Amino acid sequence: MTITPLQSLKNESYEDYLLRLGSNKEELELSWSQIATLMNNFLDEEYTESKYRKEYHNLNRGIEIGIRKSASGEQLREIEDKTVELQKQKYQFNDQKREYNNKIRLIARYEHLKDEILKGIKELEKVKPLPYSFEPSISDTNIRANVLWSDFHYGQETQNSLNTYNPVVFEKRFQHLVAKTICYCKKHDVQELTIGSLGDQIAGFIHLTSRIEQSEDVVSQIQYISERLAEAIAEVSLHVPKVRVVNIIGNHARTTPNKNDSILKENFENLIPWYLESRLRNYSNVEIIRSEDGYFVDTTFKEPHVYVHGDLDHVTSVAKSLPQFLGIISKYVFMGHIHHDTVKDYGRTTVISNGSLCGSDSYALGKRMYSDAMQKMHIFNDSGRIEYKIDINLQDIK
Repeated sequence: MTITPLQSLKNESYEDYLLRLGSNKEELELSWSQIATLMNNFLDEEYTESKYRKEYHNLNRGIEIGIRKSASGEQLREIEDKTVELQKQKYQFNDQKREYNNKIRLIARYEHLKDEILKGIKELEKVKPLPYSFEPSISDTNIRANVLWSDFHYGQETQNSLNTYNPVVFEKRFQHLVAKTICYCKKHDVQELTIGSLGDQIAGFIHLTSRIEQSEDVVSQIQYISERLAEAIAEVSLHVPKVRVVNIIGNHARTTPNKNDSILKENFENLIPWYLESRLRNYSNVEIIRSEDGYFVDTTFKEPHVYVHGDLDHVTSVAKSLPQFLGIISKYVFMGHIHHDTVKDYGRTTVISNGSLCGSDSYALGKRMYSDAMQKMHIFNDSGRIEYKIDINLQDIK
């Protein structure tokens, strides 16, 4: 739909100009005061908006009366049909414009949030610098491992007969998780660790229970969890020669509660790798891997490993759907989302789902579902297959 110009057209009369501006004022985002300014410039007069508004309505009404008197019944129906079609186009244009403005506002908020976080990082570095004193150990091994960190749901508060979870409990469980990660890396002489941050690290606001059971707003949640991840990765990197961090976005951090209206990349967890890159820029043995499309294929093994969150890939069908989507058959698919510890072979692919840090909440209890708070770690052999599977249980930490 072409937008009409603001200025008068060649050989356009006063009446035609006024009718054109008045009929398109919404599309042009004009008020009657602005129309009066344009018309006064056209006439070289200084009338108020009231004059032009009244004259527009009189002209419009006169045209309608003239058309009805001169037109036959069939012509009237044709005119009415065209009027309805024009009105539909106007509504469509307004909907498109509203959606476009919403996108612009969202981008502006996102960019503003990034600017504020960057300022916060610079201030934080002054009062809370991350120490870097890594000295690579001499080792003949080439042992690789991964640890799955997912479904922290930071900001959520849960108090039920089977589980207690809040920001204080999160801190205790997360500290234990980081300590165990370092412990097992030392025990197995791990030279390269992949931290699969598999999404839903914040509670977000996508569900009613999420909004009721959270103690902080979404922006505060993403800022806090980004900093805690940076601190944890920095600590792990002091004990492991190479650390790779894979960031997968989950569904709880999407910017729109309704999943049908959401766009994959409009997700607060896309801020996490950006934050980590800024905060850990001096850590030469840390690599931050972005995955804005909801998956990551690790091709550094003989047979590829795939990391996903799990909201877009069901645990029972992902082994069949991913080869069609990616064109490869992976040895392992690592995923979160369902909060359950499962391992199942599907032909050549083993699908491994992680537990959660938060444990069972009100939603789970209402569905009569339960699982311990836990996370997983794997030690790989030289061929890239899992040699040791390690469960890090966190349920008793409250």
